[in-house]
Amino acid sequence: MERLLPVIDDLNRYYWEAAKARRLDMLRCQDCRMWIHPPRESCAKCQSFELKAETLSGRGKVYSWSVMRTQGNPGFEEKLPYAVVVVELEEQKGLITVGNIDCPIEDIDIGLPVRVTFEKINDQVTLPQWTVAGGKDGQ
Repeated sequence: MERLLPVIDDLNRYYWEAAKARRLDMLRCQDCRMWIHPPRESCAKCQSFELKAETLSGRGKVYSWSVMRTQGNPGFEEKLPYAVVVVELEEQKGLITVGNIDCPIEDIDIGLPVRVTFEKINDQVTLPQWTVAGGKDGQ
């Protein structure tokens, strides 16, 4: 069965275009400077509609994770077992995103430093994913 892909719309198009260009972009409130993810029409903190896509460092730490061991996600059957991580990005406490991680399952732990990578699925979709960050600069 074919892998399910995200639905690209006017609210999230910037995110997927940035991923194709190998950047991690998210909305940022131009009034209070809070990062917003997932995309929404207004700032969750100050309710401003002045949101603009900006590029993040692509670095963070594992906040949580889950190991998938059984079938049920189309297109992932051959990858079992695999891990899905929740990553807290370094730019803002509580700014989280989700993806797969290229790392042995036994090495995953809360607080593990990670950096974004990009998996090209097709000409329309490139997915931000995660790998362990090495060295003191996280690269």
